[in-house]
Amino acid sequence: MKAIAASLLILSTALAVHFADGAPTPDRPAGVDAGHWIPVSDKMGFVVTTPGVPGAIVTTDRQPLLLMPPAEGYFMVHTGDTWQRLVIQDPIKGPGTSG
Repeated sequence: MKAIAASLLILSTALAVHFADGAPTPDRPAGVDAGHWIPVSDKMGFVVTTPGVPGAIVTTDRQPLLLMPPAEGYFMVHTGDTWQRLVIQDPIKGPGTSG
């Protein structure tokens, strides 16, 4: 009886490791809340770092234009089995310049 139980335990462990190893990669980077993740494609997304501002900015026009304040954040791309943050440089300022 102990041999059967041990065999079942070994078999179930081997199956669990097999399926966990073959599981698909997460749909967003680790540590990024679903509410802050905007998927662009299955290999790229945008992480919003500014908190949501309730309400909207309303103009005094006859047809009010409702705009949310701009969101800040950064892009992430999925390369291989990891997510990598993209840094976008201003082409006019170039790398290593401040301000």
